[in-house]
Amino acid sequence: MTAMNDSIEPNYLALSRKIVNRLQSVSVEGIDGAVHAELITVARCGLEALTAAMRTGRPVPERTVARLESIAARMADRELPVALIQQVMHAGIKAGFELVAADRPRLVRQELYTDGVRLIQATQQLSTAVLRGYVGEVRAMTGDRRVAAQTLVSALLAGKADATMAHRCGTELSPSYFVIAIALGRHADENDARLDSRVVARRKLRRVQAELATIRECRALSMLSVDGGTILIPTEFASDTDEWLDDLVARLARAAAAPITATFAASPRGRIPAAAERVHQLLDLALRLNRGPGVHRFEDLAHEYQLVRPGPGYRHLRAILDPLRTEPGLLSTLRIYLAAQGKRGPTARRLGVSTSAVRRRLIRIAELTGFDPENATDAWYLRSSLVACTFAESRRSPGTASGVIGS
Repeated sequence: MTAMNDSIEPNYLALSRKIVNRLQSVSVEGIDGAVHAELITVARCGLEALTAAMRTGRPVPERTVARLESIAARMADRELPVALIQQVMHAGIKAGFELVAADRPRLVRQELYTDGVRLIQATQQLSTAVLRGYVGEVRAMTGDRRVAAQTLVSALLAGKADATMAHRCGTELSPSYFVIAIALGRHADENDARLDSRVVARRKLRRVQAELATIRECRALSMLSVDGGTILIPTEFASDTDEWLDDLVARLARAAAAPITATFAASPRGRIPAAAERVHQLLDLALRLNRGPGVHRFEDLAHEYQLVRPGPGYRHLRAILDPLRTEPGLLSTLRIYLAAQGKRGPTARRLGVSTSAVRRRLIRIAELTGFDPENATDAWYLRSSLVACTFAESRRSPGTASGVIGS
């Protein structure tokens, strides 16, 4: 057999371009420059794989298989037909076979070429038929199950689920669930003016849903949008709540390629509606106080959660800082000072002033509010007032809260 010559590899790229350019299917809607380049890679993989296999007898390299799997996943993400990838792949294989046939003696070349083309055409027709039937059925099943799953989640969140609904979804009801509220952050491409942010967001959501579906043993149920939503997981699935939930959110964030913020609570099945309301309140609080992505547990937010409950206590805490409204510099100094754990030196460096200036501002804050930031008890009230005020401000202008102190 003739060994492959690295010097001919540049011809593979040129030939792959010709293959893609002359295929009529490449005019399918949704084919842009990036997809066109991916199809050229598919053709080249088929071309090189067939040529190498017939000339050396070696199997297709794993890196080629992995590359094709990755391209196919991206094509599926863009909702392009699998038949398009198949057509390009078979065209590449056919071109590779032609190259190999050209190496053979003239007496056997035509017979080899004719038999090879017939084999490729038959394989293409058969594999296309199998894929068409399989994909069509999977889509139909997936659609039916998705509707059933959404009905079951809605019923659980309303406290009205029953075993019949669960059976339609192919699952069983659990006595208790982890109720997880998640907020899906924006993917970097959602901020790219050249792209349709709605399309990017939908792809992000599909990746999260696909990742959840891979964890079949947890029997996760979800009701999600591009901004987030609710996930229900039977409590018997997790032996170590802290570890698995952190891992789950990390996996979903990697799949989304976007930050995810989450809160959760364990709840008996009949109390899921109340638990869902509570975890979403906690999630809203974590977002408004800019606590960042990751899992936020109730104990992490218990103090703030209690502070922002409606009532006279909440209004009283908010009013503590009213005298500082006319002097924003004092309010900023207080935030930084409390975030610096009551240390003047770091506060002065953050503000770019002297420690004496910080001291004078702290005295002024005490005069105006009646609470001394350098007194531990008074500092607690000031810190609590900052939390209440920040939450109130973020409710008026969602997404604008900033400079929140640590608890």
